[in-house]
Amino acid sequence: MKIKSLGKALLIAKQIFNNRDKIKDVYNDSTNKASENKDKMGSGLWSDVKTLQSMLKAILNKTYKVPKKTALYVIAGLLYFVNPFDLVPDFVLGLGYLDDAAVLAFVIKKLKKEIDKFKELNSFQDVEVLS
Repeated sequence: MKIKSLGKALLIAKQIFNNRDKIKDVYNDSTNKASENKDKMGSGLWSDVKTLQSMLKAILNKTYKVPKKTALYVIAGLLYFVNPFDLVPDFVLGLGYLDDAAVLAFVIKKLKKEIDKFKELNSFQDVEVLS
């Protein structure tokens, strides 16, 4: 099920891939949602979201190059986090972020080599909202 939902997010990521403003919206929306819900998310999900946000910021700023497929997974992971593809809505206490965590864990695992390379080459503690 989670892969099917990620598939929807990947389709949207492909549709917006060449629209910098829409990708910035995904970045900003995920930053806002993460900030507003940090206490509810748990450290693992928080870390995964911050990692993908940092990668997306670097991709948008053209300071880090990745294959298109990698960029699409980064965008899709954050899209899934901010949009209602959820199997369990985020407002369901105790369970709401479980599917987000599962999908993001899948994306992180899929992109592990690229994420490790990114972390090695970049310091990404400072995630700011793009303008």
